[in-house]
This record gives sequence, C-alpha cells and structure tokens, in this order.
Amino acid sequence: MNNDFTFEESVHRDNGKMGVLFPILSVSALIIFIFFFNLIPIVVFGQNIIFVTGMISFGLCYLVYRACRKLKFDYEIEIINDSFSITKVIAQKKRMELCDFSIKECEHIGPVTEERFIDDKFKCDFDFNCTSKRNFEVNDDTWYAIVPAQGFKYAVIFEFRKPMYKIFRRFNPRNVFIMPMPKEEDEDNEE
Repeated sequence: MNNDFTFEESVHRDNGKMGVLFPILSVSALIIFIFFFNLIPIVVFGQNIIFVTGMISFGLCYLVYRACRKLKFDYEIEIINDSFSITKVIAQKKRMELCDFSIKECEHIGPVTEERFIDDKFKCDFDFNCTSKRNFEVNDDTWYAIVPAQGFKYAVIFEFRKPMYKIFRRFNPRNVFIMPMPKEEDEDNEE
C-alpha cells in the first residue's frame, strides 16, 4: 500500500495586454530603427559603415528576441508528501527553481481573502506570485503560504486546487485555514 501524497500542476502565466502589445511594439520599433539606422549612415558615410551598423542591428534584434521570450513562461507546482516546490519554466526550455520548502515549516496556509493576509504579506521580505495572472485575483481560489527560511520570510501565492487541501491538513494541521474537507472523486465508479 502506497501512502504517498502527490500533486502536480503546470500553470501558464497570462501576461494580459502587455504580453500582446510588447512584442508587437518592440518589433515594430526595431524595424523602423534598423531601417533608419542603416540607411542614413550609408547615405552619409558610404558603404564602409554597413558592417558596424549591421552588427549593432543584429545585437538589438537578439535583445528584443530575448525580452519577448522571457514573457512566455509557466510555473510547475509539485507537492510530494510534505515537500512543496515551484519551478519556473521559461519558453519551455530553461528551468529555474524558485522555491522548495516543507509544508510542516509553514507559518500559515490559507486563502488571500482572509483578514490576516495583508499583515502576513507586509511582514514578509518578498513574495512569489505563481498564479496564472500577473496581478493575482483576491478570491477564495487564490491561496498563500508563509514560509520562514534562514532568517527571512517569504509568501508563496498560488491557485488552490481541492487535492492540495488534504495534503496541507495532513502535514501541517495547525497552520492551515480550516474548511470542510473536499470529497474525493471516485475514478473507478463510472456510470
């Protein structure tokens, strides 16, 4: 009999209007800049300057490409027993571990609609917004965890799913927001 508790989820970050407008505006500005940056020196100085302006233009193209690529990322949330880890996946290639902590060490886990959320967040040194929106929504489906770590505290804000609650209550019953236990869905009982 396997008594491990596991939960995995991938959360895609929606950057809203900025995620749509930034690539369009930056590429448009880059095309206009490159056209004039390469055309005017060639007319004034002749063909000898095209190598320098071409290399500068190539460098600017690469910087815009990297900036647009950084806007596309996901969060992988993984809970195995009492270990809670969040990894940021940039453009489905580069992985960067944001945090890895034990649920047992959390000072509080609960929804952001609680009265104590503002005070808890104010007392933290920084926070990780691992929700699907750039500015998280204040509702009962958005939860947070206060994590003390080596002399500082931080808050992890994430989108709550029902299977998480059973894990939180199992490993840190005193510091988890009390709510009715969600009923388990039977996958074997298909009618």
